Amino acid sequence: MNPLRNLFNRFVWDKNFPSEKIEIRYISRGAPNNYESLLGTDVIKVFSRGFEYKTSDGKRKYIPFHRVILIKNKVSGEILYRSVKS
Repeated sequence: MNPLRNLFNRFVWDKNFPSEKIEIRYISRGAPNNYESLLGTDVIKVFSRGFEYKTSDGKRKYIPFHRVILIKNKVSGEILYRSVKS
């Protein structure tokens, strides 16, 4: 099983996991600093190779796991995942 996929499944299904405190950064060409961020609570569906989240304008956006560069707890500063690319 993919550890990153397991973590994303916790954002969706584990009601005891503090998803509202989790920042997810992913590569987004053309965005400032070439990345965008979202909260763990924005994740709405997890697939075998990526995830889907709800954007601020209510649309859905698919991001493949290989574009995720950092997942951290914004409150404690704990890094839950860091890509070797970052």
